[in-house]
Amino acid sequence: MRVHFFTRINSDYRTVFSNYSTLQNLKTVRIISLICLLLNISLRLIVMAYDVPIQNIKHYDEFNNANIVASIVNPIFCVLSSLLIQQYERGKSKLVLSQMFVLLFALFVIFSGMRATFFAMHNPRNTLLMYLIGVVTAGFFFTFEFYETILLTIAAAICFNCLLPYYQVGTGEILMNNLGSLIVLVVFYCISRFSFSYRADNYLKLKAIEEKNQEIETASRLKNEILGIVAHDLRNPLTAIRVLASMMEDDRSINADNQENVQMIKASCDKATAIINDLIETAHNDKNSSFDIEEVELNQYLLRIVDEWAKNKTGHTNILYYGTSKPIYTHINLEKMQRVMDNLISNAVKFSGDSDHVEIRLRVNDEGHIFIDIKDFGMGIPERLLPYIFDRFSRASRQGVRGEESVGLGLSIVKQIVEKHGGSIEVVSTEKEGTTFTIHMTAVRHNNSTETSL
Repeated sequence: MRVHFFTRINSDYRTVFSNYSTLQNLKTVRIISLICLLLNISLRLIVMAYDVPIQNIKHYDEFNNANIVASIVNPIFCVLSSLLIQQYERGKSKLVLSQMFVLLFALFVIFSGMRATFFAMHNPRNTLLMYLIGVVTAGFFFTFEFYETILLTIAAAICFNCLLPYYQVGTGEILMNNLGSLIVLVVFYCISRFSFSYRADNYLKLKAIEEKNQEIETASRLKNEILGIVAHDLRNPLTAIRVLASMMEDDRSINADNQENVQMIKASCDKATAIINDLIETAHNDKNSSFDIEEVELNQYLLRIVDEWAKNKTGHTNILYYGTSKPIYTHINLEKMQRVMDNLISNAVKFSGDSDHVEIRLRVNDEGHIFIDIKDFGMGIPERLLPYIFDRFSRASRQGVRGEESVGLGLSIVKQIVEKHGGSIEVVSTEKEGTTFTIHMTAVRHNNSTETSL
């Protein structure tokens, strides 16, 4: 924290901080004046209610007059501060007037403590307690610029010197009292500057956080706009290229080398489309907190996905499905959950050899908790990467066994979708032995069931 003993804060924030601190000062004036008014009234009521022998109180008349003055002045400060606060809330802040008003009240607080010190002993240097309370209150509870603090310090010193001759006439006593006052005012200045520095530092930090949040919101909005352009302007050309490649592939006049090139074009289109879909899915999940769900029988749903992969997508890697003997029902979004399974199966295949197989297993316990395991027996995940596996653009992203590249979005999308279904996902992996992802969900209808291989 930078301490502003004789400096102001950065000019970029000076005006806005001045408005903010002045409004807080006005609120402090309202609270302190109300508290002081209640204390003055309470003291007078106590004296009246308990019939305190006022003749035994030293300097009673002075204290009594001070109490009357405070009981008149404090309500005025309370009302005026409320009116100035209303002006601020209406956007019609009167900055200079408000600052002068706050300075006047702070001086009144200091003067009240100073006056009480004189009344108590008639020789202030013997007890500076009330004077000290007044300056500490003004220094701690209000936020003043350094020139305002200097102004208050000088004004308090003048008030002290004006009052002192009424109580002390000796030159030595006047010098000693002024020395005591000087020490108190130095304490006031230090407290005031530290209080200002602390509040200014916190305010600047909050402003920096607000600006960063605005930058993040702007970046997020731009990201979504860019992803919209990606969806519209890149997917259609890729689809056209793939269609043309498929037509070329069906042309029998193309030789084997060209056929291989056509297949590479199709594979590249599929890969680019998958990356675009992941990016769009990420933005879509960020923007939407919910989606439509329906009741689904999981055995049939998962079996259909496995069949699609077995026929069209896995190459030489076998996929085995182990379901339950009785139906298991839950609520899911068909499209979203298919994306989850496609991502997990794709990962399992990517990190499995051609001779390996992938297992999809559906389980349910007596409490109705569903478990979907996607298990491979491939290269596994290093233990050091496991904590980052579900991060967006994860550092755990690696090449597959056939050199497949990864953007690092798939598993973060999986986690988002599963959690929006009210479920969770876990991963267990051992290097060179394989990986198991387990999805936890809740059944809506189930029977105790035994596992069957499909």
